[in-house]
Amino acid sequence: MKSSTTKFLSLVFIITLICAGLQWVWNNQMPEKMRLYDGFWLLGIFAVTVTAVHLLLLNAKSSPGNAFIRAFMLSTTLKFFFYLAVLVGFLLYSKDNRQTLALHFLFYYFVFSALEVSILYKEMRR
Repeated sequence: MKSSTTKFLSLVFIITLICAGLQWVWNNQMPEKMRLYDGFWLLGIFAVTVTAVHLLLLNAKSSPGNAFIRAFMLSTTLKFFFYLAVLVGFLLYSKDNRQTLALHFLFYYFVFSALEVSILYKEMRR
């Protein structure tokens, strides 16, 4: 495994642990109606998805021609629809507060997207 891949996986693991800690604190400090018990599942989905897409894009980076651009556009589109389906699924089937769920979804989306884009940008600059 390359050192850049190891670095990315380490960062994803650390950020996932930090977000899980924040989720735990949220669930223990907020009133009962604002707690989000399905938030750990949501966090896991984001961590796995970002890792899979990043590894796919790193693999496509070494491909000849416009393979990276096609892989990036395809993964971005599929990731958008997957996240939309996950959000709708959680909103329909979760018994947790919908506003809290949407807030956590947007927070995780921002954190993991920023991580993915920043690390991928550094990789592409090399």
